Amino acid sequence: MDRLASFKRTLPRNSAFRNLLSLRIVMITKKYLKGLILLTTSLIVLGCAKDDSLPDGTPAEKPGNAEAKDISPNVITQEATYFNNLFNLFGGGWTGGDGAYSIPLPDGRLLWTFGDTFLGTVNEDYTRNGPLINNTFVIQDGDQLTTLYGGTEENPEAYVRPLDNPNHWYWPADGIVLDGKLYMFMSRIRSTGEIGIFSFEQVGTDLTVFSLPGLEMIGQYQVARTDQYLMGVNLYREENFVYVYGTRSTFRKNAVLARFDTSNPLDIRYWDGEGWSDTFVPDVYLKKGNGENLRVSNQLTVFKQGDDYRLLVQDDFAGSEIRVYTSDSPTGPWFSPQIVYETPETGLDNGNLWTYNAYAHPHIEHPEKGILVTYSVNTFDFWSLFQDARIYRPRFLWVKEAG
Repeated sequence: MDRLASFKRTLPRNSAFRNLLSLRIVMITKKYLKGLILLTTSLIVLGCAKDDSLPDGTPAEKPGNAEAKDISPNVITQEATYFNNLFNLFGGGWTGGDGAYSIPLPDGRLLWTFGDTFLGTVNEDYTRNGPLINNTFVIQDGDQLTTLYGGTEENPEAYVRPLDNPNHWYWPADGIVLDGKLYMFMSRIRSTGEIGIFSFEQVGTDLTVFSLPGLEMIGQYQVARTDQYLMGVNLYREENFVYVYGTRSTFRKNAVLARFDTSNPLDIRYWDGEGWSDTFVPDVYLKKGNGENLRVSNQLTVFKQGDDYRLLVQDDFAGSEIRVYTSDSPTGPWFSPQIVYETPETGLDNGNLWTYNAYAHPHIEHPEKGILVTYSVNTFDFWSLFQDARIYRPRFLWVKEAG
């Protein structure tokens, strides 16, 4: 595995072109980790972000960054300048991507994972050269970012690939560290063979295992083979159980739930509406307080604040509103939806810009500004991604309950 320095001008491969504008299957959920892992990571991240800016950093004025307004009077939001500046990169690795999961590692580093990722060079005017690959890992160590990918500098490949089929690829979902290993769910995708930006389909979900601290893949296991459901788009840990959230992959998505004991991540049990089954129970979805099925997008996040569980999710595909629901249980039902943010980029550039996959990172918390939330930005005009590298990058903001 080589790390990227620079590339000759290279157009993206066909598979990357097909999956760039994906309906990503990543629900936005993060878990509160307990003990030393959480404490160490939080101290390091907040130490870097205490002033919420990078030393000598130059803020990236991103297209469509009109002023966004707080919607709910109970929530205060503001730009997370430190992280927006940190990922304002011009070469030597990651220069754009979507998904933006984060996982705290035991040694204090923070692992960011991305789906379709641009590498190569970004010029001063934000035009770019370089290839697009299906996934990358980006390690944050203080203010330093290091991109992990496969292949070579001249011919880079995704960092993680299915071992049994070279025609499939992975988009990372959520992950968690257990017993000195990193367990990460992966959405398995393949081409339909058709022409067009949506000429792909999901195949199912795998669980991959990585060594620490080296992040070498040491295991790859099948979780499900179905084009209907994707699991692991969010993980929430509570005591000895890890709750595994997933989606039914329709245009208007529903949320499904499973869990496993931390002693055996491969023994997954599925929520049947009342308890836990050792076989998947189709069409049993998380509910809103009025009994209706909870509608979600490709990512969501479940976390706990005080005695309440929160579920943060963006509107259905390409929606602009980010909502937070409340429950007294990780299984729901989910009450009191509040619109906490409206993405200002949605619909700009003659309707081409769209936002998706809002996700909360509750293990990254600013003492005054709240928890970190990200969302992805993309465009229906694919070639504009080469004209302005700032489009295809996550946006970072702080979200805090008022009062």
